[in-house]
Amino acid sequence: MAGTRSRRATVVLTAALVAAVPAGTFGLVAVSTYVGLGTAWLLGLVIGVAWIVGLVRLLGGPVGCWAAILSVALWGGALGEVISARDAVILNARGLTVTATVAEAHDHPGDKHPNSTYDLAGALGLPIPNGTVYGGLHSHAVGDRVVIRYDPEGVAAATAPGDVDFAKDLTIAAALDAVLMAAVAGLGVAVARNGRPRRVPFRRGRTISGKKDGYPRTTRARR
Repeated sequence: MAGTRSRRATVVLTAALVAAVPAGTFGLVAVSTYVGLGTAWLLGLVIGVAWIVGLVRLLGGPVGCWAAILSVALWGGALGEVISARDAVILNARGLTVTATVAEAHDHPGDKHPNSTYDLAGALGLPIPNGTVYGGLHSHAVGDRVVIRYDPEGVAAATAPGDVDFAKDLTIAAALDAVLMAAVAGLGVAVARNGRPRRVPFRRGRTISGKKDGYPRTTRARR
């Protein structure tokens, strides 16, 4: 009876973790777009911590801790993608495509990848909201004209019209979510069938130098 309850709890927890993936990612995009980025960051932190705690609870022990470390990296990347997706949603919905003029150029030759930033102005010389764009080093000069798509409210960053592909971003996000959901579902099924893993998937031992590794020590036979 206890085993049945344990499996049922595992199934419920797995289902919650799987459902939280699309709900979290697409929900955060909606919140950051229509409510505000600050609220989205706070909500993302709460969801991320709850999801990682749930994953550790599902796997238990050292395996859950290793999974938590990987999950922190995944969730950090997901929050970065939320900002990019938010800009794509805004520019697709209310963005305007115009021919702007480079008002100022700022070169950064000392960066790891040398680049320049360009402040853009509209037809009347007024600054374009959130209209600083990145480009190659010296790729534009003051007075050059460039075609961009920008958000009149200045929430989303201006970008080249060709870089706004909402359908492509949606497809990529859905594919990544599907992979993560399948992985979590697979882990849940494994735990429900076999129980929580008792050890990390590598052995502990010592190297010749005295450091730990996964190989057994051999001894020389006595003569």
